Amino acid sequence: MPFRFFQRFRIAPGLRLNVSKGGVSLSAGPRGAQFTIGTSGTRATAGLPGTGLHYTVHNPHKKLFDSAASSGVASAKTAAASQPQVPRPGWLERVSMSGDDKDFIDGWQAWEAGDANAALQKFTAVAPDSPAGADAAWSAAVLTAQRELFGQAMRLLARVLQKPARLGKTFESHGFRPKLQVWVTPQVQALMVPTVSSVRLLLAELQQTEGDSAAALQTLGQALMCDGPAQSVDPVMLAAFGELATEVGESDALHRFNTLAADIGNDTAVHTAVLFYRAKSLFDQQLFDAALSVLTLALRRKKDRDPELLHDIRFLRGKTYQALNRRAQARRDFERIYAENPRFEGIRQALGLT
Repeated sequence: MPFRFFQRFRIAPGLRLNVSKGGVSLSAGPRGAQFTIGTSGTRATAGLPGTGLHYTVHNPHKKLFDSAASSGVASAKTAAASQPQVPRPGWLERVSMSGDDKDFIDGWQAWEAGDANAALQKFTAVAPDSPAGADAAWSAAVLTAQRELFGQAMRLLARVLQKPARLGKTFESHGFRPKLQVWVTPQVQALMVPTVSSVRLLLAELQQTEGDSAAALQTLGQALMCDGPAQSVDPVMLAAFGELATEVGESDALHRFNTLAADIGNDTAVHTAVLFYRAKSLFDQQLFDAALSVLTLALRRKKDRDPELLHDIRFLRGKTYQALNRRAQARRDFERIYAENPRFEGIRQALGLT
């Protein structure tokens, strides 16, 4: 019987950028060079302080690009026009700025104005070894990833990692802070500011998009440098690592993921996704009793959880009951899925209805 898993959202269509001087604000609109500023009504939960990673749980029934999102673009543009967030230094201030600083700010002003070509030209004009080099490379990487120039984006991110101490400093000196939005699951998005952890997460997403899962697993492994309790690991990073580890099936990576996720709870939709991948890894290793306990924990909370994710978890629990020869309990899980979603992949076969 087939298992169903999250299809990782392609990085470019799910990647947007925001700039604000405080709070969490999400962009809306199609991919490409558009640059919008606005505030979302969704509930945000912060991840590990210092990593630059946050996540937002969306209404499971709300489409990514719906009419509400479109109206959000208009209101965001109005807000941006009345209170610009990208710095606009006066002529006297520009006199004292370096050429690289001018190119960096001019690039962001061009991006805000919708001229992606000019923005990219300005970002790439900044010298890599200058104080603004890391932040300019980060900005150019986001823009090239939006354009689906994944190879170029990965090279730029690799350049950023060569000067990790400089990342975010130029943004800070000019008093604004961008946030990058990347979908981790269909209902969960990571919100990343320019930090080393977020750069590695984005790089891993791009590597996986390009089909290089081994490189992506290595990149995420570098981001999770120290093994420790789940409380010390950002759940967004852990979800990405767990999803990839279960996909690749590499034993050391699975062991490390299980070690990091050993004590994780079920506080948010991100934690539920981590529990799902952990249960899948235990099932694949034929540790059925251990998988069953994790799956039961994952099903205890349903608020803000994607119904498809809950069906995936319940289906895997049914398969686990079957492996433990507990057929009546497996049947109950399968019948509940069929009652709620008869189109669920593999459910008719599981019930013997084909």
